[in-house]
Amino acid sequence: MELNKYDTIKNLNGSTYNWQTRVRLQYTWKGINRQTQEYYGINMIFIDDSNSRIHGFASKKYCEELFEKLVEGQIYCFSNFKVKKYVGDEIFRPVRNEHHIYFTPHTKIEKDANDGLQIDDYAFDLFYMEEIEKLADDNRFLIDMVGKVENIEETIRTNKNNRETIRLKFDLSDGRFRVKVTFFDSLAIETEEAFKKLDVANIFVIISCAKVGRFEGAPNLTNYPATRVFINPNHYSLVELKEKWDKHPTLDVSKTDEDIPQKLLTVKEIRNQKNQTVVNCQVTVKKVDEKQNWYYAQCIDCEIEIIRDKGIYSCTKCPRIFPYPEKRFRLCTICSDETGSMVVIFPDSEVTRFIEKTVVDIHSECLKEEDEENFPKILRTFVNQKYTIKLQITEDNINKGSTVYEAKEIMESHDITDSFDPQEENEMEIRDQSQLKDLEEEDTKNETPQTGNSSNMKKRERTNVQPILYDGNEDVEVKALKTIKKEKK
Repeated sequence: MELNKYDTIKNLNGSTYNWQTRVRLQYTWKGINRQTQEYYGINMIFIDDSNSRIHGFASKKYCEELFEKLVEGQIYCFSNFKVKKYVGDEIFRPVRNEHHIYFTPHTKIEKDANDGLQIDDYAFDLFYMEEIEKLADDNRFLIDMVGKVENIEETIRTNKNNRETIRLKFDLSDGRFRVKVTFFDSLAIETEEAFKKLDVANIFVIISCAKVGRFEGAPNLTNYPATRVFINPNHYSLVELKEKWDKHPTLDVSKTDEDIPQKLLTVKEIRNQKNQTVVNCQVTVKKVDEKQNWYYAQCIDCEIEIIRDKGIYSCTKCPRIFPYPEKRFRLCTICSDETGSMVVIFPDSEVTRFIEKTVVDIHSECLKEEDEENFPKILRTFVNQKYTIKLQITEDNINKGSTVYEAKEIMESHDITDSFDPQEENEMEIRDQSQLKDLEEEDTKNETPQTGNSSNMKKRERTNVQPILYDGNEDVEVKALKTIKKEKK
């Protein structure tokens, strides 16, 4: 009798379609086009009896009947599927595996008869919190992280253009390091409700498939469609962390400057700043400069501005040539308060968040190519509006007397409390992104689906990060806090 007739995840490659594998379906989440909100497939994470993991995708176009059969947590036997390599430029991949599974109309699925080797309920790709600085500059992968929940804040609800945004903020600590976490919308609601039922002084979590980035220069975790939260699970990593906490109950996590509320400065006080820092101010936009270029072209790799020469965009740093480069907003405004005026540059991320359009969106609405350079009317909506802005004080502002400042974050004044606390209100809005790009036709052999697609996403320099291996010998029984995504109206 054959001991194991199934192929392991580690052995899967693109050499054949004739694979047979036995795996547990750990997570599923929908693939949704960010702009059109079209649902076009389902993403999956599988684990096998050796605790190896792989990402899978099934297109709605070819595998619609498949969706009705799959249940999270069940063990299935799959055969006749494609295995493809990632092309290398995908971002926010949920699994650190160079291959992914792609289901076809010929893929066969059978529910396991429980006659194989044991497969654990969950496997995690955990990282030490001290590595968060390196991870924040690598946007290729989502990460798993374990820690104790601290400093839970009340949920923040804002309403713009008849769309409500909900945010929940807390810190995740391992006793030596602390990472700030922001959850949005349905996951924020479900997590807050779960926290309220527990002793807030003794909540430990594993956040799986979290999106890691930077906010105001500091690493920050947020949710993604694939994100799951496991509260006080029976997992070896939490057992070890709790043991450390019991031995050192007064572990000190030093506060950073972000933990200290910052007051609002006037324009006059900002001009008198002598150190490079970040400050807050409340000003009114008096004018938007329509003569300055309102957008610029950016290198996809190194993120510097690139210039068009003889009809060709080229980067002087890479060097590379881009027939269709990334285009970013750069809006020059004149802002004032009762003490004076200054020039503030509104960045791409904030302009896009407020008008809910990208440069490409605006260009697509132009009837003629020459109209693309005209100043868009929608950018005039900033005029006469009052905002609370985080400004970056640079060396030019201090040593050269420059009155041009770069905005880091922008909030409408009615979203800010009188005792302004940047941790309560001044957080960037991170929306759910589609997990895969729109798929080409099935017979396109060389194409591979990507796990993130947004014209606003910036790519960071890639770094080599070594994962912490999951110990598969532990008996893990963890129940996921399910995330129910709301469709935008």
